[in-house]
Amino acid sequence: MGSGGDAEALGRVGAVLNDKWTLERLLGMGGMGAVYAACHRNGARAAIKLLHPELARNGEVRERFLREGYAANKVGHPGVVKVLDDDVVSAGPDAGTAYLVMELLEGESLQDRLERGEAIDERAFLEIADGVLDVLAVAHDGGVVHRDLKPENLFFARDEGGKTRIKVLDFGLARIQDAQAITTYGLALGTPSFMSPEQAAGRRDEIDGRTDLFALAATGFRLRTGRRIHEADNAIELVMKMAKIPAPPIRSVAPEVSEPFARVIDRGLRFERGDRYESAAAMRQDVRRAIRELDAPTGTAKASEAPVIAEPARHPRRRRRSILPWVALLVWGGIGGELWRESNESPPGAATTAPASSRATLDPRVTADAAAPDAAATPPRAHPAVRRR
Repeated sequence: MGSGGDAEALGRVGAVLNDKWTLERLLGMGGMGAVYAACHRNGARAAIKLLHPELARNGEVRERFLREGYAANKVGHPGVVKVLDDDVVSAGPDAGTAYLVMELLEGESLQDRLERGEAIDERAFLEIADGVLDVLAVAHDGGVVHRDLKPENLFFARDEGGKTRIKVLDFGLARIQDAQAITTYGLALGTPSFMSPEQAAGRRDEIDGRTDLFALAATGFRLRTGRRIHEADNAIELVMKMAKIPAPPIRSVAPEVSEPFARVIDRGLRFERGDRYESAAAMRQDVRRAIRELDAPTGTAKASEAPVIAEPARHPRRRRRSILPWVALLVWGGIGGELWRESNESPPGAATTAPASSRATLDPRVTADAAAPDAAATPPRAHPAVRRR
C-alpha cells in the first residue's frame, strides 16, 4: 500500500466497527489488510485485521481472507495466533469490508530483532527452528500449509510472566489441502526470497509441507550468510531463479558455517521435494541432533561415535627382535625405509577435523529488504497479526 493507503488506515483510528470494536491505534499494514489494537465495548482487548476495502469488493478475495481464520484455528497449536471472531462491517465508509478479531500479542518478530542489530548465533536459530517445526508438524498433520514463512512471520510472544514463546504468524496464505485454491488478481502467493522451486514455478499440486521446510531453511540461509539464495534485479527474475536453479550449498557461500548447521540448511533447501526432509518431525529430529553436536566440546567426539583402534599387545622381547630385519633391509637394498613408512601410517579415517564454532554469529545485517526485489511486498515493522508482502 502507498502513502494514500497509510493515510486511509490511520484515518480509521477512533472508528467503531459494528457498534462493538473501537480501533485505538494502527499496529501495521500488510498486503491484504491493516491491523489495529482495539477495545470491545465490554472492555476486552484484541487485534483487528481489516481487509483493504478495494480488495473486499472481490468476493473471492474476501472469502480467502476469512479462510485465514479457519486455517489458523484448524491448526490448534499454542504457537499459532488464535482468531476469535470474524465479521463484515455493516455501515460507514468501510461497509462490506471483512475483518478478523485476533488475540493481541506482546513481543517482537525475528525480523525486528535483526533490524535492531541483535546477533543470533547458529544454535539460537536452531532453537527457533525447533519451536517452529513443532508448530508445522501439527499444522501439516491437519492438512494446513503456511506457504509464507519468513523472519517477520516468526514472533517472540511474551506472556504476563515475561516468558517468551515462538509464534508462527499469518496463516493467511495457507490453504486446506484438497480444497479448491482461490486465484485472485495481483496477490502473490508467498515471498520470492523464501519460495520453494515448486511454489515459484506455480505448481500448486506439488505444494505440501516440504514447501514450508524449504522456507524455514531459506530463513536460516539468509540469516547466516546475509544474502538471499539467489540474487536478482527484480522480483520476476528472482522468482524465475527460485523456480529453476538449485540453492547453492551454504558453505560455498559462507565457508565458516559449521557442519551441523550446514547439514540442516542444505537438506532443507534441496531442489527436489523428495530430497528434502520428509516431514517437519524429521527435520526437527535433525535440528536437535545438530544442537547436540554444537554443544559438544570442540574437537571431541562421543565414545560411542568415535572408532577405537586397539593396538595388539606385543611382548617386549619380540618388539626388540622385530627391528632387526628392517635394519638389514635398510643396509642391503634401501627399500626398508619405504616399508617402514608404510607400516607406520595412520589407519584410514584416523585423521579428524575439529568442528566449526557452535556460536558462529548469524549476520545481523539482514533487514526488511528495502532495496530487494521483494521489498515492495515486505514493508518493515508490521504487527504480528498482519502479513507484510
